[in-house]
Amino acid sequence: MTEGGIYSIDNGDGKYGVVKILKLEPGVVHVRVYKNKFAARPNSIKVEELSLGSVKDKDGFGLGHLPISERDFKSWKAVLLATTEVRAEELDGYQLWKEAGGGVFGK
Repeated sequence: MTEGGIYSIDNGDGKYGVVKILKLEPGVVHVRVYKNKFAARPNSIKVEELSLGSVKDKDGFGLGHLPISERDFKSWKAVLLATTEVRAEELDGYQLWKEAGGGVFGK
C-alpha cells in the first residue's frame, strides 16, 4: 500500500471501482473513492478522468474521504494502477476527521 497510490478494487457486486490512498496510519487506510465503475478490472487508468461526482448524478457519486480498517481494505483485492501526489485539498476530509476524533469503518 502506498500513499498517493490509485488502485482498482473489487466492489463485490461484479464491478470494479477506483480509490486513491490519501494517508496510511497503523491499521487504518484513508481513501478517496471515485464514482467511476468498470465491468472488468482496469489495467490502467487516466487519472484526469476520475471523478467524485455529485449526489445529484444519476450514475452515482464517490467519497472524498473514507477511513477504513486495513483488514477491510485488503478484502477489496486492490491492484495498484498508478501513483500520484496527494494534494493538500484532498486531505481536507482527513483533517476534519482527525480533529473530530472520527471512527473507522470495519473496526
